[in-house]
Amino acid sequence: MKTFGKLLTLVILFSFLAGCGAATPTASEPEQPAENTASEAAEAPAEPAPALTAKEEWLKANQLGQYYSDTQDWAAIEEAAKKEGKVVVYANSSKIAKASEAWAEKYPEIAIEGYDLGGDDVLSKTVGEQQSGLVVGDVWFSSGGAELVGNVIPHEYVWRFVPDTLTGIPEELTQPLLMSRFGTTILAYNGELNDECPVDNLWALTEPEWRGRFFIEDPLNDASTLSKLITIAYHAEEMHDAYVAYYGTEPVLDEDTPDAGWLWLKRFAQNAPIPQPGGDEVDSAFATPGMTESYLAFTSYSNYADVLEGALVFEPCWGVTPVVGIQSQSYLGIMNQAPHPNAAKLFIRFITSAEGRDPWAKFGTYFADPTYEVPEGQMSLEDIQAVTWFIAEQYAYDNLVQARDFYLLNLGTP
Repeated sequence: MKTFGKLLTLVILFSFLAGCGAATPTASEPEQPAENTASEAAEAPAEPAPALTAKEEWLKANQLGQYYSDTQDWAAIEEAAKKEGKVVVYANSSKIAKASEAWAEKYPEIAIEGYDLGGDDVLSKTVGEQQSGLVVGDVWFSSGGAELVGNVIPHEYVWRFVPDTLTGIPEELTQPLLMSRFGTTILAYNGELNDECPVDNLWALTEPEWRGRFFIEDPLNDASTLSKLITIAYHAEEMHDAYVAYYGTEPVLDEDTPDAGWLWLKRFAQNAPIPQPGGDEVDSAFATPGMTESYLAFTSYSNYADVLEGALVFEPCWGVTPVVGIQSQSYLGIMNQAPHPNAAKLFIRFITSAEGRDPWAKFGTYFADPTYEVPEGQMSLEDIQAVTWFIAEQYAYDNLVQARDFYLLNLGTP
């Protein structure tokens, strides 16, 4: 029993000492100051920024898109362009050949491939290359119209670039891309057979007198022409006022015509305008010297140069209500992930200079550059814009299919 008592005493003693030793851990010590935690966090390595995609790398390297810069180092751009050695241009103008000759003289180290593809082929080739990822073209030099603003630009197939050497251009003429030149489609008449325009209001084109006596590029096969007709429909308020001015009453709308603009388009189609495959055919049909029957037509103002030379005999219907025609524009831009981006920039600067634009600097053409002086006898850009409407590209894109079906359904019907 004595031995057991001694053992029990030792166990109790050891338990007491163990309990005292367990009281020493940090649980009973104060917490470390907050600045120590912050210091440790600062020393922790930062997470790496997400890697740029190949497209973003290309945009950043070439200062386009979200990396765009309004100032350019042209010495560096030209040197880089010479190293690239080539520029590929998709255009919708035959004059690109003459412009390419001028480029070759100025930049013999940079080969140029300038293709006159026509607007529809510029579009299809650009979209095809972008979707396949096999990009060949460097420069968009075309109109594009409704498809450009509704499809190409939203998909980022072409990027905006404005040389800082161009000064004084209104901002609206650089959006969504730089506008290189303007063309104007006008209502015109045969000047040999008429002392003045036989009509003074666009609603007159829907009257029986002009049934089957109006020539136009076929809107069912030419998206640009259809877009111009849609632009007239877009200006519903102005067409309403023109209707009231012409008829003296309010327009009576049909179930399929929500406003006066679409009512005009319907009645115009019903009046059987005569479609032609191109502008030259339109001019020959209504403005050939020596004709005996009077017609009207939508033609290009730039073709008035042929009138001055005696090859055609048409005159614009200045003063017609509410407008004499529609103004459209050709754009310049750099193809997404173009193989030769610096050469593309150099080309855009060149083609907007007096030297580069010279092949187009003829009667009836306008440029965004305010320093350009139009030929003698040509209406100024300010004056022509006062009597025309800019083509409503987004509205045309949104309504292109509907308008084509609508036009076809009503074409030539009573």
